[in-house]
Amino acid sequence: MSKILVTGATGFIGKELVAYLHGRGHEVRVLLRDQAKSSLFPREIEIYPGDLCHLGSLANLCTNVQTVFHLAGYAHANRGPHFASLHHEVNFKGTENILHVAVKAKVEKFIYFSSVKAVADHKATLDETWEMQPTSPYGRAKRAAELAVLETGKQYAMSVSILRPALVYGPDWKGNLATMLKAIIKGYFLPIPEVKHFRSMISVNDICRAAVMAANNPAANGKTYFVTDNIPYSSRDIYLLMMKALGKRIPAWHVPLNAFKLLAMAGDLLEKVVHKPMPFNAETLDKLFGQALYSSKRIQQELAFEPKDTLETMLPFIIKCYQQTEVKDGKQY
Repeated sequence: MSKILVTGATGFIGKELVAYLHGRGHEVRVLLRDQAKSSLFPREIEIYPGDLCHLGSLANLCTNVQTVFHLAGYAHANRGPHFASLHHEVNFKGTENILHVAVKAKVEKFIYFSSVKAVADHKATLDETWEMQPTSPYGRAKRAAELAVLETGKQYAMSVSILRPALVYGPDWKGNLATMLKAIIKGYFLPIPEVKHFRSMISVNDICRAAVMAANNPAANGKTYFVTDNIPYSSRDIYLLMMKALGKRIPAWHVPLNAFKLLAMAGDLLEKVVHKPMPFNAETLDKLFGQALYSSKRIQQELAFEPKDTLETMLPFIIKCYQQTEVKDGKQY
Protein backbone atom coordinates (compact mmCIF):
# COMPACT_ATOMS: atom_id res chain seq x y z
CA MET A 1 0.00 0.00 0.00
CA SER A 2 1.22 3.53 -0.77
CA LYS A 3 -0.82 6.52 0.45
CA ILE A 4 -3.78 5.43 2.56
CA LEU A 5 -6.94 7.34 3.49
CA VAL A 6 -8.70 6.59 6.76
CA THR A 7 -12.13 8.07 7.46
CA GLY A 8 -13.55 7.91 10.98
CA ALA A 9 -9.98 8.25 12.20
CA THR A 10 -10.90 9.79 15.55
CA GLY A 11 -13.17 6.89 16.50
CA PHE A 12 -12.30 3.95 18.72
CA ILE A 13 -11.23 1.67 15.84
CA GLY A 14 -10.08 4.48 13.56
CA LYS A 15 -7.44 5.77 15.98
CA GLU A 16 -6.01 2.29 16.38
CA LEU A 17 -5.98 1.68 12.63
CA VAL A 18 -4.12 4.95 11.96
CA ALA A 19 -1.54 4.02 14.61
CA TYR A 20 -1.27 0.49 13.17
CA LEU A 21 -0.65 1.79 9.64
CA HIS A 22 1.66 4.62 10.71
CA GLY A 23 3.69 2.25 12.86
CA ARG A 24 4.34 0.12 9.79
CA GLY A 25 5.67 3.02 7.75
CA HIS A 26 2.60 3.79 5.63
CA GLU A 27 1.80 7.31 4.47
CA VAL A 28 -1.60 8.07 6.00
CA ARG A 29 -4.17 10.78 5.29
CA VAL A 30 -7.20 11.22 7.56
CA LEU A 31 -10.51 12.94 6.92
CA LEU A 32 -11.40 15.24 9.81
CA ARG A 33 -14.60 17.17 10.26
CA ASP A 34 -13.39 18.68 13.55
CA GLN A 35 -9.97 20.26 13.03
CA ALA A 36 -9.43 20.57 16.78
CA LYS A 37 -8.92 16.80 16.82
CA SER A 38 -5.86 16.97 14.57
CA SER A 39 -3.77 17.03 17.77
CA LEU A 40 -4.68 13.37 18.26
CA PHE A 41 -2.29 12.38 15.50
CA PRO A 42 1.48 12.57 14.95
CA ARG A 43 2.60 15.40 12.67
CA GLU A 44 3.43 12.87 9.94
CA ILE A 45 -0.27 12.14 9.50
CA GLU A 46 -1.79 14.26 6.72
CA ILE A 47 -4.99 16.03 7.78
CA TYR A 48 -7.72 16.65 5.22
CA PRO A 49 -10.54 18.92 6.45
CA GLY A 50 -13.95 17.88 5.21
CA ASP A 51 -17.34 16.38 5.96
CA LEU A 52 -18.39 13.11 4.32
CA CYS A 53 -21.98 14.40 4.17
CA HIS A 54 -20.94 17.36 2.00
CA LEU A 55 -19.57 16.12 -1.31
CA GLY A 56 -18.18 19.55 -2.21
CA SER A 57 -15.78 19.40 0.75
CA LEU A 58 -14.24 16.14 -0.49
CA ALA A 59 -13.03 17.22 -3.94
CA ASN A 60 -9.35 16.27 -3.50
CA LEU A 61 -9.78 13.83 -0.63
CA CYS A 62 -8.56 10.79 -2.58
CA THR A 63 -5.93 12.44 -4.78
CA ASN A 64 -2.85 10.17 -4.91
CA VAL A 65 -4.56 7.69 -2.58
CA GLN A 66 -4.24 4.00 -3.41
CA THR A 67 -6.29 2.49 -0.56
CA VAL A 68 -9.29 3.77 1.40
CA PHE A 69 -10.35 2.42 4.78
CA HIS A 70 -13.83 3.83 5.32
CA LEU A 71 -14.81 3.72 8.99
CA ALA A 72 -16.71 6.99 9.43
CA GLY A 73 -20.34 6.59 10.40
CA TYR A 74 -23.13 7.27 12.84
CA ALA A 75 -23.76 4.46 15.33
CA HIS A 76 -26.19 5.86 17.93
CA ALA A 77 -29.17 3.58 18.48
CA ASN A 78 -31.66 6.26 19.52
CA ARG A 79 -35.13 5.75 18.10
CA GLY A 80 -37.28 8.11 16.08
CA PRO A 81 -37.43 9.56 12.55
CA HIS A 82 -34.69 12.12 13.24
CA PHE A 83 -32.17 9.42 14.08
CA ALA A 84 -33.28 7.23 11.16
CA SER A 85 -32.60 10.17 8.87
CA LEU A 86 -29.14 10.65 10.35
CA HIS A 87 -28.27 6.99 9.81
CA HIS A 88 -29.31 7.24 6.17
CA GLU A 89 -27.51 10.53 5.61
CA VAL A 90 -24.23 9.59 7.28
CA ASN A 91 -23.92 5.83 6.87
CA PHE A 92 -25.40 5.49 3.39
CA LYS A 93 -25.16 8.86 1.62
CA GLY A 94 -21.80 9.59 3.26
CA THR A 95 -20.45 6.30 1.96
CA GLU A 96 -21.76 7.12 -1.51
CA ASN A 97 -19.88 10.43 -1.35
CA ILE A 98 -16.62 8.74 -0.38
CA LEU A 99 -17.10 6.19 -3.16
CA HIS A 100 -17.71 8.99 -5.66
CA VAL A 101 -14.43 10.77 -4.97
CA ALA A 102 -12.57 7.44 -4.72
CA VAL A 103 -13.71 6.45 -8.21
CA LYS A 104 -12.85 9.87 -9.60
CA ALA A 105 -9.31 9.62 -8.17
CA LYS A 106 -8.94 6.03 -9.44
CA VAL A 107 -8.44 4.54 -5.98
CA GLU A 108 -7.39 0.90 -6.31
CA LYS A 109 -8.75 -0.59 -3.06
CA PHE A 110 -11.70 0.29 -0.84
CA ILE A 111 -12.22 -1.44 2.52
CA TYR A 112 -15.57 -0.69 4.14
CA PHE A 113 -16.12 -1.20 7.87
CA SER A 114 -19.75 -2.25 8.10
CA SER A 115 -21.38 -4.02 11.05
CA VAL A 116 -22.90 -7.35 12.05
CA LYS A 117 -26.10 -5.30 12.30
CA ALA A 118 -26.21 -5.09 8.48
CA VAL A 119 -28.18 -8.35 8.66
CA ALA A 120 -31.16 -9.36 10.79
CA ASP A 121 -30.51 -10.93 14.18
CA HIS A 122 -31.10 -14.64 14.69
CA LYS A 123 -30.64 -17.17 17.46
CA ALA A 124 -28.40 -19.35 15.28
CA THR A 125 -24.71 -18.73 14.56
CA LEU A 126 -24.69 -16.59 11.42
CA ASP A 127 -22.28 -16.57 8.49
CA GLU A 128 -22.09 -14.65 5.23
CA THR A 129 -24.83 -16.76 3.62
CA TRP A 130 -27.39 -15.17 5.97
CA GLU A 131 -29.05 -12.42 3.95
CA MET A 132 -32.15 -11.47 5.93
CA GLN A 133 -32.63 -7.73 5.94
CA PRO A 134 -32.06 -5.76 9.16
CA THR A 135 -34.91 -3.83 10.75
CA SER A 136 -33.08 -1.02 12.58
CA PRO A 137 -32.33 2.29 10.82
CA TYR A 138 -28.64 1.75 11.54
CA GLY A 139 -28.66 -1.75 10.08
CA ARG A 140 -30.63 -0.72 6.99
CA ALA A 141 -28.27 2.16 6.27
CA LYS A 142 -25.23 -0.07 6.72
CA ARG A 143 -26.69 -2.72 4.41
CA ALA A 144 -27.49 -0.13 1.76
CA ALA A 145 -23.93 1.18 2.01
CA GLU A 146 -22.57 -2.36 1.60
CA LEU A 147 -24.54 -2.79 -1.61
CA ALA A 148 -23.27 0.57 -2.89
CA VAL A 149 -19.67 -0.49 -2.19
CA LEU A 150 -20.08 -3.84 -3.97
CA GLU A 151 -21.83 -2.28 -6.97
CA THR A 152 -19.20 0.44 -7.30
CA GLY A 153 -16.44 -2.15 -7.21
CA LYS A 154 -18.05 -4.10 -10.06
CA GLN A 155 -18.87 -1.04 -12.14
CA TYR A 156 -15.49 0.65 -11.91
CA ALA A 157 -13.14 -2.33 -11.44
CA MET A 158 -12.11 -1.12 -8.00
CA SER A 159 -11.13 -3.80 -5.49
CA VAL A 160 -13.62 -3.64 -2.62
CA SER A 161 -14.06 -5.60 0.61
CA ILE A 162 -16.56 -5.37 3.44
CA LEU A 163 -15.79 -6.18 7.05
CA ARG A 164 -18.52 -6.85 9.60
CA PRO A 165 -16.78 -6.73 12.98
CA ALA A 166 -18.43 -8.32 15.96
CA LEU A 167 -18.51 -6.33 19.23
CA VAL A 168 -15.05 -4.74 19.46
CA TYR A 169 -13.01 -4.59 22.68
CA GLY A 170 -9.82 -2.74 23.47
CA PRO A 171 -8.45 0.28 25.36
CA ASP A 172 -10.56 3.43 25.16
CA TRP A 173 -13.59 1.38 24.11
CA LYS A 174 -17.07 2.86 24.24
CA GLY A 175 -20.62 1.61 24.70
CA ASN A 176 -22.06 -1.18 26.82
CA LEU A 177 -18.85 -3.05 27.58
CA ALA A 178 -17.09 0.07 28.80
CA THR A 179 -20.14 0.97 30.91
CA MET A 180 -20.20 -2.53 32.37
CA LEU A 181 -16.51 -2.45 33.30
CA LYS A 182 -16.78 0.97 34.94
CA ALA A 183 -19.84 -0.13 36.91
CA ILE A 184 -18.00 -3.22 38.14
CA ILE A 185 -14.98 -1.12 39.12
CA LYS A 186 -17.22 1.23 41.10
CA GLY A 187 -19.04 -1.69 42.73
CA TYR A 188 -22.59 -1.14 41.56
CA PHE A 189 -22.96 -3.67 38.76
CA LEU A 190 -25.38 -6.39 39.86
CA PRO A 191 -24.19 -10.02 39.60
CA ILE A 192 -25.90 -11.40 36.51
CA PRO A 193 -27.11 -14.96 35.94
CA GLU A 194 -25.82 -17.42 33.38
CA VAL A 195 -28.04 -17.42 30.30
CA LYS A 196 -27.20 -19.72 27.41
CA HIS A 197 -27.15 -16.91 24.89
CA PHE A 198 -23.81 -15.89 23.45
CA ARG A 199 -22.21 -13.06 21.52
CA SER A 200 -19.15 -12.82 19.32
CA MET A 201 -16.40 -10.29 19.92
CA ILE A 202 -13.12 -9.16 18.35
CA SER A 203 -10.18 -7.11 19.62
CA VAL A 204 -9.45 -3.74 18.07
CA ASN A 205 -5.94 -5.00 17.24
CA ASP A 206 -7.29 -7.99 15.34
CA ILE A 207 -9.86 -6.04 13.34
CA CYS A 208 -7.06 -3.70 12.20
CA ARG A 209 -5.00 -6.70 11.15
CA ALA A 210 -7.97 -8.18 9.30
CA ALA A 211 -8.56 -4.91 7.43
CA VAL A 212 -4.97 -4.73 6.21
CA MET A 213 -5.07 -8.40 5.18
CA ALA A 214 -8.22 -7.70 3.16
CA ALA A 215 -6.51 -4.79 1.43
CA ASN A 216 -3.45 -6.85 0.58
CA ASN A 217 -5.10 -10.05 -0.62
CA PRO A 218 -6.76 -10.17 -4.09
CA ALA A 219 -8.98 -13.00 -2.80
CA ALA A 220 -10.87 -10.42 -0.70
CA ASN A 221 -12.12 -8.49 -3.72
CA GLY A 222 -15.92 -8.34 -3.75
CA LYS A 223 -16.17 -10.27 -0.50
CA THR A 224 -17.96 -9.65 2.79
CA TYR A 225 -16.50 -11.02 6.02
CA PHE A 226 -17.70 -11.41 9.58
CA VAL A 227 -14.70 -10.94 11.89
CA THR A 228 -14.60 -12.46 15.40
CA ASP A 229 -12.09 -13.94 17.84
CA ASN A 230 -13.88 -17.33 17.56
CA ILE A 231 -14.97 -17.36 21.22
CA PRO A 232 -18.67 -17.40 22.18
CA TYR A 233 -19.08 -15.15 25.25
CA SER A 234 -22.13 -15.13 27.47
CA SER A 235 -22.75 -11.96 29.48
CA ARG A 236 -21.94 -13.97 32.59
CA ASP A 237 -18.61 -14.97 31.01
CA ILE A 238 -17.79 -11.32 30.37
CA TYR A 239 -18.79 -10.37 33.92
CA LEU A 240 -16.59 -13.12 35.41
CA LEU A 241 -13.61 -12.20 33.23
CA MET A 242 -13.89 -8.56 34.31
CA MET A 243 -14.17 -9.48 37.98
CA LYS A 244 -11.15 -11.77 37.67
CA ALA A 245 -9.03 -9.14 35.88
CA LEU A 246 -9.90 -6.61 38.59
CA GLY A 247 -9.06 -9.05 41.38
CA LYS A 248 -12.57 -8.80 42.79
CA ARG A 249 -14.32 -11.55 44.70
CA ILE A 250 -17.18 -13.10 42.75
CA PRO A 251 -20.44 -13.00 44.78
CA ALA A 252 -22.06 -16.33 45.60
CA TRP A 253 -25.45 -14.91 44.55
CA HIS A 254 -26.88 -13.38 41.38
CA VAL A 255 -29.93 -11.42 40.33
CA PRO A 256 -32.40 -13.74 38.54
CA LEU A 257 -33.21 -13.14 34.89
CA ASN A 258 -36.87 -12.46 35.65
CA ALA A 259 -35.86 -9.47 37.77
CA PHE A 260 -34.05 -7.96 34.78
CA LYS A 261 -37.12 -8.64 32.61
CA LEU A 262 -39.36 -6.82 35.09
CA LEU A 263 -36.93 -3.91 35.18
CA ALA A 264 -36.98 -3.76 31.37
CA MET A 265 -40.79 -3.75 31.34
CA ALA A 266 -40.83 -0.93 33.85
CA GLY A 267 -38.36 1.03 31.70
CA ASP A 268 -40.53 0.58 28.60
CA LEU A 269 -43.64 1.76 30.46
CA LEU A 270 -41.86 4.81 31.84
CA GLU A 271 -40.64 5.74 28.37
CA LYS A 272 -44.23 5.88 27.16
CA VAL A 273 -45.18 8.15 30.06
CA VAL A 274 -42.25 10.58 30.09
CA HIS A 275 -41.31 10.27 26.38
CA LYS A 276 -37.64 9.88 27.24
CA PRO A 277 -35.33 6.85 26.96
CA MET A 278 -34.73 4.97 30.19
CA PRO A 279 -31.32 3.53 31.18
CA PHE A 280 -32.77 0.02 31.24
CA ASN A 281 -35.46 -1.15 28.83
CA ALA A 282 -36.19 -4.06 26.46
CA GLU A 283 -33.41 -2.93 24.14
CA THR A 284 -30.89 -2.90 26.99
CA LEU A 285 -32.12 -6.32 28.13
CA ASP A 286 -31.50 -7.74 24.67
CA LYS A 287 -27.99 -6.27 24.55
CA LEU A 288 -27.23 -7.84 27.91
CA PHE A 289 -28.75 -11.28 27.38
CA GLY A 290 -29.52 -11.59 23.66
CA GLN A 291 -27.84 -13.83 21.10
CA ALA A 292 -25.36 -12.27 18.65
CA LEU A 293 -23.12 -15.06 17.43
CA TYR A 294 -21.24 -15.03 14.11
CA SER A 295 -18.83 -17.31 12.27
CA SER A 296 -15.58 -15.95 10.84
CA LYS A 297 -14.60 -19.17 9.05
CA ARG A 298 -14.71 -17.45 5.67
CA ILE A 299 -12.02 -14.86 6.44
CA GLN A 300 -9.92 -17.53 8.11
CA GLN A 301 -10.12 -19.82 5.11
CA GLU A 302 -9.77 -17.22 2.35
CA LEU A 303 -7.32 -14.76 3.92
CA ALA A 304 -5.63 -17.00 6.53
CA PHE A 305 -6.76 -14.59 9.26
CA GLU A 306 -6.26 -15.88 12.80
CA PRO A 307 -7.15 -13.75 15.84
CA LYS A 308 -4.34 -13.17 18.31
CA ASP A 309 -6.30 -11.68 21.20
CA THR A 310 -9.11 -12.70 23.52
CA LEU A 311 -11.08 -10.59 25.96
CA GLU A 312 -9.29 -12.34 28.81
CA THR A 313 -5.81 -11.50 27.51
CA MET A 314 -6.76 -7.92 26.66
CA LEU A 315 -8.61 -6.98 29.86
CA PRO A 316 -5.50 -6.24 32.01
CA PHE A 317 -4.31 -3.74 29.38
CA ILE A 318 -7.81 -2.24 29.01
CA ILE A 319 -8.06 -1.79 32.79
CA LYS A 320 -4.57 -0.28 32.98
CA CYS A 321 -5.48 2.28 30.30
CA TYR A 322 -8.69 3.09 32.15
CA GLN A 323 -6.80 3.65 35.40
CA GLN A 324 -4.29 5.93 33.67
CA THR A 325 -7.10 7.97 32.15
CA GLU A 326 -8.80 8.33 35.52
CA VAL A 327 -5.55 9.53 37.13
CA LYS A 328 -4.92 11.91 34.22
CA ASP A 329 -8.41 13.37 34.62
CA GLY A 330 -7.82 13.82 38.36
CA LYS A 331 -10.33 11.17 39.42
CA GLN A 332 -9.92 8.72 42.25
CA TYR A 333 -9.68 5.14 41.04
